Formats: sequence, structure tokens, C-alpha cells
Amino acid sequence: MILTMNRVRRACGIKHPIVRESLAELIGTATLVFFGDAAIANNMGSNVGSTVNVPLGYATALALAVYVSGGVSGGHVNPCVTMGMCLTGRCDLNRLLPFTIAQFIGAFLGAALTHGLFFDVFQLDLARSKSMYGVFATYPNPIISTMGAFLDQTMGTAMLLFGIMAVTDAKNMNVPKGGIPACIGLVLFGVITASGSNTGAALNPARDFSPRLYSYIIGYDNVFTEDDNFFWIPIVACYVGCVIGAFLYFFCIEVHHPAELKDGEEQDVTTRIYKNYTTVVEPPTSRGPAGPAGRPAGPSGRPAGPAGPAGPAGRPDSAPELGQRNGGFRDDADRPRSGGYPRDPGYPKDSSYPRDPSYPRDPSYPRGPAYPRNESFRDERYM
Repeated sequence: MILTMNRVRRACGIKHPIVRESLAELIGTATLVFFGDAAIANNMGSNVGSTVNVPLGYATALALAVYVSGGVSGGHVNPCVTMGMCLTGRCDLNRLLPFTIAQFIGAFLGAALTHGLFFDVFQLDLARSKSMYGVFATYPNPIISTMGAFLDQTMGTAMLLFGIMAVTDAKNMNVPKGGIPACIGLVLFGVITASGSNTGAALNPARDFSPRLYSYIIGYDNVFTEDDNFFWIPIVACYVGCVIGAFLYFFCIEVHHPAELKDGEEQDVTTRIYKNYTTVVEPPTSRGPAGPAGRPAGPSGRPAGPAGPAGPAGRPDSAPELGQRNGGFRDDADRPRSGGYPRDPGYPKDSSYPRDPSYPRDPSYPRGPAYPRNESFRDERYM
């Protein structure tokens, strides 16, 4: 069974990143609209409805939608969020159009799912009342003017984007990745409870326009002309608000974060000078390496030769600390091209020392090692 599912995964997996991420945005937005609009419909048909049910339902729907799509596309599920992320450099600009199209399609599918869930309830609405098509889209309070509605949607979307930018900013409070969707849902809950009574707090062009279009298709003819053609305000005002909210956070908070330090870098003069060295070691001594050892004892038991003279003084090092990663050398120019320390010009080669005539070479071993093989310890088992 596992082998079969692995084959299906390899065969059906989408390789193109933009297509894969756009599909995630479509599914996430459909999840948002389905759960959110279903909460509205359920609240309208319930005898225990409350003003908190709809904000809480949509906040939970947004958190779930981000959990569904966040690991693939970032979980924007809102064209305004995609616009704000692109304007501030958090999202590639080539994602703007595909994500936006996917979000509008996903919102349409979410509205269709909501209609299917409450199909019998909508069938009983023979009068085509506003309370029923208000499940799909937002409509303003009768006492709110067009300018007031526009300002409400602009400020609400700006607050939403400001909160989302703060929650997703790793340099700010560094919210754990698994807690980001819940925090974004709380932001939406706060914005809806603060301004939802004015215009319904659409805060999302896809969430308002696509379900409004679906309600028009199923027979509600006046959804685009209701309240002095209100339908354009949740689109235009939300985009204006997203630009304001994203740039407000970017220029007031994000650009003022201190620059990130590289791994192992500290704020002191010594480390800034030697920032390429990670491990601090003691500086080298001023005495050079010892000379070569004397000639070893010959086969006849002659005493070992005298120890060679000590090498000349090594180069003093002015750097107080050096990195172990670079082999103790000041820079790459001093590093030898093959292993070991670089030869000091004042240190003579081994060939410059004449052979001691008091120790003649044994003619019986002209080319053998210094210590001949002892035949008395030969093991016949390994012959």
C-alpha cells in the first residue's frame, strides 16, 4: 500500500513551483470562504446567534486556511496580502497574478460549497431577502455613507495587513512557525470586532466579489446594485488599505531592524578584523621549530647521533588572536600549498648538513632501511 501511494505521489505531484503554490492558494481560499460563510449562515438560522459567532467563525476559518496552505505558498488566501507581500519584497512579483486568480477562483468554490451545505434553507427563501444573500457578501449599514464605507474598508484592511506583517516578521517577536496561523486568526478577530458593524468587514476582495458573483448566478439579481453599487468598495478600498498597512509597517518597523550578524560574529573590534576565524587559539611562540633529530643507531649498536641544532627564531606574530580554521596563519597568502608549515628562508634544507664520516654506511645494507629485518622472528604460518 505504501509503495502504491508513493507511485501515485510521484505521478501526480506538481513539479512547477508557481502552479503548486497557486493550487495551495486556491484550496486555502476555498477553505476560508466555506467555513466563514457557513458560520454566517449558521448564525442567521440559529436561535442562539451572537455577535461574536461570525468574527470567531471567520477567524477560525482564516487560521485553518493558513494551516492548510501556509507550508506550500505562505497562506496568503487574500489578494491584498499577496499585494502587500510583493510590495515589501517578501514575495516574488511573478506570484502576484497567479495567486490572485487562484484566490478569486477558490473563493467562488467556497461559496458554492456553502450554498450546497445550506441548499434547503436557500430554497425556502422565495422572497430573495437580503438576509440570505448577505451570507455570501458584505453590505453596509444603512446609516453609513459611501465615503464612510470606503474609509472603513481602507482602515480595516490596513489594520489587518499591519498585524499580518508584524506576526510574520521573524526579526520582530519571531513567532514560532506553527503559531503564526493562530495569531493571524486573532488579528482578523480583532479587526472584525472593531469595525464589522459598519460594512461587514470584508477585508478581502476575493472573499467579497467571488461569493457575490455566485449569489448573482443562483438568482439574487440585485447584489451588484444594492446600496448604491456598493460592490466596488470592498475591492478598491481593500487594495488601498493593503498598500497603506504594508508600507506603514515596513517603513516604521521593519527597515529599522539592526543588520543581522554572520555566524560567530560579535560586536568587538578584534572579531570584526579577524571575522573569518571562528575558533580562537593561542598565538604562536617566537621560537621556531626544533631541528631534525640525529642519525639513529646502526645495526651494530652504535650510539645515536647528536640532536640537530634548533631552528632560527620564528616570525613574531602581531595579531593577538588567530583562527584555528586557517591553520594559524595570518592570511591565505602565508598558507602553504601542500600540508605543513611554510619553510622559513633562514632555515637550511636537510641536504645542507654533511654526512658524519665517523659513521660509515654499512655496505651490507646499501639500499635497505635503517633497521634491517630480523630473520629470527619469522613466523612459518605466514610464509
